[in-house]
Amino acid sequence: MSISVLRTFQKGNFYRDPFPHLIIRDALPNAVCDQLIKEYPSLDTLKVDATRNNTRWNFSASRVKNSEGISEIWKELIEYHSSPAFFAELVEIFGESLIDLYPGRFESQRQLKELAVGVRGVDSFSDKDVLLDAQIAGNTPATSTRSVRSTHVDSMQALFAGLLYLRQEDDDSVGGDLEIRRFRPELSDARKLGCFRRAIYVDDKWTELVKTVKYDRNVLVVLVNGIDSLHGVTPRQPTPHRRLFMNLVADMDQPLFHIPSLRKSLRRFGRRIVQRVKGA
Repeated sequence: MSISVLRTFQKGNFYRDPFPHLIIRDALPNAVCDQLIKEYPSLDTLKVDATRNNTRWNFSASRVKNSEGISEIWKELIEYHSSPAFFAELVEIFGESLIDLYPGRFESQRQLKELAVGVRGVDSFSDKDVLLDAQIAGNTPATSTRSVRSTHVDSMQALFAGLLYLRQEDDDSVGGDLEIRRFRPELSDARKLGCFRRAIYVDDKWTELVKTVKYDRNVLVVLVNGIDSLHGVTPRQPTPHRRLFMNLVADMDQPLFHIPSLRKSLRRFGRRIVQRVKGA
């Protein structure tokens, strides 16, 4: 069975603007996608509180293998997409982009292919260079209109991020689409850094919308993470439906870039903790 979400990748699926990313529709065979949606684990199995409004959950690869209530096809999907074989597929597609974006970190395709790959939550950076995670993820039903995650970049240690959307056939909800954005062209590099608020988030007034990827069945989006990799989720209107997907993560042991406002926030947080301890 063809389980890789990259099995049908073609050059036309790859985009450089405004940052390296790919979009593949019908990423998996239809029969496989149908089975994944049909056998999506129950919220009880995933330990999700369904009463919370439009809230994200992630059930990581480290928990999937030995969990009851998760079907074999889901276990196979998660295992492959947190494996060295899947990382090798990503390097084939994004290797040159990574070298261009992080020349001080990555020197060649060969170096990227030789990185030791492990599973987040199972392995550690003591003997691994990259830790992958493939998560059974989603959002709870929405009781009021809001975005589950506004415009942001991912963690400074994240190399890639990916989403495989698994919209159910009867899902008539509005919103929950992925927006890909860029900084406004008049902003200097220094001014861009000043736009970050609440750690990795950026107010939309500093950005322009490039494209919207509709939350739909069997649609894959994978992006290279960087300080310009702005993306977010459009507000979901009230709906009883869950928003279902597989979430893909690749983390490095050290930050790939730095956001000054985030470092300041972390220092302030650290000082507050120290003060509380001293006052205890």
